[in-house]
Amino acid sequence: MDWYELTDEYHGQTLKFDGKLSSLSHDWQRELASVWRLEADVSNGTYLQFIENWNVESYDFALQCLKHIGARKMARIIEKCHKLVLKHTDPALPDSERFRDLMSNPVINSDGSMTTPPPSPLPDKVVQKVYALSYRFMDYPDDIAELGVAYYRPKVDAHR
Repeated sequence: MDWYELTDEYHGQTLKFDGKLSSLSHDWQRELASVWRLEADVSNGTYLQFIENWNVESYDFALQCLKHIGARKMARIIEKCHKLVLKHTDPALPDSERFRDLMSNPVINSDGSMTTPPPSPLPDKVVQKVYALSYRFMDYPDDIAELGVAYYRPKVDAHR
């Protein structure tokens, strides 16, 4: 059983339903889909990309996954990132607005032109702290592939 194929399988199943985690039958499947999103987006564009793309529901399930498998260091890292973002965004806004435009990096369009997004609502110091934490996450201080397969194998095997 390959961890990355497994998590991608459940994330992929949500894409037919506009990425909705509720399209999956079990919380453990939502955890696997969410941790795929977390790993992919943090590695591609830091925690800010993850929370901007997937919002709090995926954060909650990804954090639950990391805690279930015993990836305590990685769980603490994303908890710190999340607390920083929450502290510096408006709680009165719906998540779709609260977590929009957190990344202020220029984007290369398909035609090669550059688009500059609006400035991040986060102070530069906070963005830099989230980036530093994201790089620590990318160092994989816990072996989530090994831990994850050990924890989820019985659930997956029973479901197939």
